[in-house]
Amino acid sequence: MTKWLLPILLLAPSAMVGAVDAPLALLAEVEGLGRGAEGTVMGIVVQIAPEDRDRTGDLIRIVVTLLEGDDIVDRHAAVVPLEDDGSTILYRDWPVGMYELRVGIGTMDGSDSGIWIGDIEVPEMENPFSAPEGAGPDAVALDLTPPARGAVRFHPPPDIGGIGGLQLEVDAPEGTRSVEFFQDGESMGRRNRPPWTISVPLGQIVRRTTIRAVAVDSKGNYLGEDAVVLNNPTGQVGIEVLLAPESSIADGKRRITVSITGTADIEQVTLNLDDRTVARWAACPCVIDVPVSEIARSTILSADVVDAEGNRGDTVLTLAGGSGFVGTVRVELVELPVVVLDKQGVPVLGLERESFEVFEDDEPVVTEGFGTTADLPLSLAIAVDTSGSMIESFDSVRRAVAGFTEALLEEDDEVALIRFSWDAELEVAWTEDVRKITGNLDRVQPDGGTSLHDAVVRSLEEFRGRRGRQALVLLTDGEDTTSRTGWKIAERFAHTMRIPIFPIGLGLGKLDFSSRKTLKSLAGETGGEAFFPNGVAELPAVYDRIAELLRSQYLLWYRSGSDKPPEEFREIRVEVAESGLEVQTIRGYYPGK
Repeated sequence: MTKWLLPILLLAPSAMVGAVDAPLALLAEVEGLGRGAEGTVMGIVVQIAPEDRDRTGDLIRIVVTLLEGDDIVDRHAAVVPLEDDGSTILYRDWPVGMYELRVGIGTMDGSDSGIWIGDIEVPEMENPFSAPEGAGPDAVALDLTPPARGAVRFHPPPDIGGIGGLQLEVDAPEGTRSVEFFQDGESMGRRNRPPWTISVPLGQIVRRTTIRAVAVDSKGNYLGEDAVVLNNPTGQVGIEVLLAPESSIADGKRRITVSITGTADIEQVTLNLDDRTVARWAACPCVIDVPVSEIARSTILSADVVDAEGNRGDTVLTLAGGSGFVGTVRVELVELPVVVLDKQGVPVLGLERESFEVFEDDEPVVTEGFGTTADLPLSLAIAVDTSGSMIESFDSVRRAVAGFTEALLEEDDEVALIRFSWDAELEVAWTEDVRKITGNLDRVQPDGGTSLHDAVVRSLEEFRGRRGRQALVLLTDGEDTTSRTGWKIAERFAHTMRIPIFPIGLGLGKLDFSSRKTLKSLAGETGGEAFFPNGVAELPAVYDRIAELLRSQYLLWYRSGSDKPPEEFREIRVEVAESGLEVQTIRGYYPGK
């Protein structure tokens, strides 16, 4: 939002009330901006006192009430974002005259509030109102849309993963004759009587999947729908936007449903057509009927959500832009960490965006962003083999890992430690304190088998919801012997997560064909590099090389609208204009990270 402070026409001293113990202090500034449909469009700038800024967060609830005596002329409630200085601006079209203005604010959790009260004049103006330069489509705050009543609504799914089945249930409106369930667009079956339930089978590794429930009456008329997102990345809120079928259009309007999974404490849900915000909710069910004419002239239907803990989610539907709904396309944001090497294997720096061409399934794509990752925070997971075969070399491994983390990690970088033998376990969660890594390794006593495949999956799970530079260093001295996860599953999961993996096969001989092949494949498929030092004495050089590669990454990203089903692999190829250079990046991916 563009900061646009204006001279005050008329302000009365504020009266601070609100929460009994600690009301939020605020100031309101009001200015006539131009002729409107009802009278004059007024700009209302609200600013939170600096001493209260840390209590509000980035969003506030705001109620603007215009009074003439005891009569309410206008009452407007909204959820609005705040600038860094605690200000926000609203626009209201009010009749000309003298009024009392009350501006009430409250935090999203309802813990704090405050109010400004003053007398204002709404002047008559000749020039029509036009939005200021730089003001975005969200400059005018929208009234909060109330939660829908009698909507199709999934019960919150249990927090479950792994092997087994998941029982889901929906509430359906009165008059529902049947509910049909879909998984990623494919019919799963129909229930003709309550309870409206479906059992979802889960595999060993559950990819992101969407279950949708559509209710109809006895004549087959559409009554509504809802969706639930399973296995969404940690730290992200599951969200889907659903457009009712054309056959359900009534009174020139078409129903849009925004489905939220994984949180009951919503701060804000926003629905957009192209760059126009059409609805905001502070609670679900989030359902609105939108004029067909608005949908027909749009190309993108999108929705986003923020919950009380700051977790976010977003989704996009592609429209025909004039001919109605085409179909759902899960627009996948694909981030490509890329390292370019010369003939001597030395990283090449200083390349520009124009040096790269990106292809998905042999089709060129347009990159939306380009940069280097050197200044981005690093999330480094280190998976260490603690099987019995590591006992003789483990002291040296400890020292090498300690030296590596201390030399590589800088301010804001984080590291996590996973150890694996019989099982793969998180030993140290994400931390900036490298001493925790060395301290925990000092207490580890090698023992047991080698669950390498399980370690890959367990380690990559820790990256869900993280951004910036990311890498997994995997140190082992042998072939998998005890994993419950098969190699194909581990490889597929690596393709889904898209994290560069740097396997270190410690002490593996040239005749250890199978182990070397597995580790080389992990590196090649994910844009990493495999190392086979003859002993622990060579580990410092290996770690120096990994650090060099991580500091030399480029980052390219694009949005894929591929119509391939989510279970099909999407190949990636990155080319550079200069000849004789080698590119290291992911070989491809499965959607749903």
